[in-house]
Amino acid sequence: MLTGTAGRDDTDDADDTTAPATGRLVRQRGRAPRTTSEESDSIAAITTTRTTSRRADLLALGSYVLGALFVVAPILAHYGRRMPISPGDRAQAEYFLAWSARVVSHGENPFHIVQYNAPLGVNGMANTSVLGLGLPLSPITLLFGPQVTFDILIVLGIAGTAAAWYWVLSRHLVTSRTAAWVGGLVGGFAPAVTSHASYHVNLVAQFLVPLLAWRSLKLLEGRPVRNGLILAALVVYQVFINEETLFLAALAIGAVLILYAVQRRDRVRAALRPLAAGLGVTMGASLVVLAYPLWFQFFGPGAYNGGEQYMTTFRMDVLGLTSYGSNSVAERLRRFGEPPPPLGAEEHGFLGWALVLLLVALVIWQWHDVLVRCLAITGLGFQILAWGTPLQFQGRDTSVPGPFWVLQHLPLFDTLLPTRLGEVTTWAVVPILALGVQRLTDVHGLPVRTRRLFLVTALAAALVPAAPMPIKVVTRPAVPQFVAAGTWKQYVGADQTVLIVPLPQWDFPTAIFWAGSTNTNMKVSHGYFLGPADGVTGHHAFVGPVLRPTDRLFTQAMYQQTVPPVTDADRAQARADLRYWHTSLILAPEGAQWAAVRTTLTDLYGPGTNTGGLWMWDVRAL
Repeated sequence: MLTGTAGRDDTDDADDTTAPATGRLVRQRGRAPRTTSEESDSIAAITTTRTTSRRADLLALGSYVLGALFVVAPILAHYGRRMPISPGDRAQAEYFLAWSARVVSHGENPFHIVQYNAPLGVNGMANTSVLGLGLPLSPITLLFGPQVTFDILIVLGIAGTAAAWYWVLSRHLVTSRTAAWVGGLVGGFAPAVTSHASYHVNLVAQFLVPLLAWRSLKLLEGRPVRNGLILAALVVYQVFINEETLFLAALAIGAVLILYAVQRRDRVRAALRPLAAGLGVTMGASLVVLAYPLWFQFFGPGAYNGGEQYMTTFRMDVLGLTSYGSNSVAERLRRFGEPPPPLGAEEHGFLGWALVLLLVALVIWQWHDVLVRCLAITGLGFQILAWGTPLQFQGRDTSVPGPFWVLQHLPLFDTLLPTRLGEVTTWAVVPILALGVQRLTDVHGLPVRTRRLFLVTALAAALVPAAPMPIKVVTRPAVPQFVAAGTWKQYVGADQTVLIVPLPQWDFPTAIFWAGSTNTNMKVSHGYFLGPADGVTGHHAFVGPVLRPTDRLFTQAMYQQTVPPVTDADRAQARADLRYWHTSLILAPEGAQWAAVRTTLTDLYGPGTNTGGLWMWDVRAL
């Protein structure tokens, strides 16, 4: 990219009314243009090239869609009856998608999720509310529910990310469609993308990353207003998909540009003025659009300042890059005969030793290329940062601090999961691999068949073991008829809420699934989200609401499955907490595992009623 359009096929953009260098077609009134036989041959060549390129594009896109469907096949095969193991983050994502649909249907403030954690609500901008994905697909959510929207977005996210890489590579870096296809394959199906297929639509949707890189480099060419506005549009959209991805992309692009500038000062010096002007336009236009959303995120109700301590525990193992992902072909074969492991959600490396060896060989071979050097250094540097601190070796913590220690308390870095810095490594790998395949294809001195055999063998050995397998799923409990049919509405007024126990948390997502299935029409107290510690705006992040005294009784029943002792003082406090939450209805699931929860509710509020596949307590009188 930095070295120019290294292999763009100029015939892709050829105009039908313009002939090649052999002449020009002249349109005459009322008659077809005359052409010489030489011109006809050239036109035929252009048409053939176009047809071949379009066929290759369609085949690439089709293969990416089929691959994405393969990854989520276990959910699609038994639709509505399967979900991933530990589905807490998926439940949260489905709820946020349902909230987007409510924003469209009810005209709510998209940044303040008032139906969640009532009566305070949740700061949507400070959470992964994915408005950029949920709002466009809100008609699907309103018609079919957030579960359908989630699965569509996973397929589109994987295939779209692969396709975006393919498009940028094939139009702006390499001439070989095969090289671009291989790059797109890694860009869309690496663990940094597919490890999130069970949980995180915002992290699967990385399709803007290659476009952000491409349009950032276009600033070097001039036309600062046009190029700056286009980049601003991409920046704004990425903010409403996932700000963390935008932050990492900006760091990565900046690192590559700085490394390139150090090595090619003569070329960069002339481009500094258009680059600065373009960035100024991008920043100005972006801030105009994002001023209120960002103010709401950092200073609005429910805003927090700094991440939770637990976030820093998500970091890469020192050997994580050469290991295979938990859902890879290699790992499944290694565990043959055993139950497949659940899909890891933070595997931002895990390329496997075979692909890493191939990449090392390609980097050494192409070290003369300044772009390859910049990408390799950037990718390696971010992988080291992804180790976090202290370092972890073969799954065990050490006492050795990692380089991330220097950054962990800086603004923005303090809310970043260190492991996600490894996404940049995958982004750097994609163009390195595409360039390597291109140049291996063009190697002279070997027969074509020999080159192809070597290339196919090397790629198969490197990519197949690391390829993702279908995600691991378990049975998804059905939403009780009492909730699905809307019977709950008879017990809940406009300003009243529903309390669902077990309380909604990552490992107890029942309440989130139930509330999300109503397209968030059910206003619930509590929730699984990021908010300020102690409920004080501006404090560091904390998962979930500030616990009331009654919540502690529920928590003991949930986690220990024992009934806590309940006193008259507890009952009085429980009624006071209902008034705080504006609760008129309490719901709890059936099942022996929730016996302690139901008994606790009975001790606090009296006997409940079994109806519609759940237990309910009508507490309007309280």
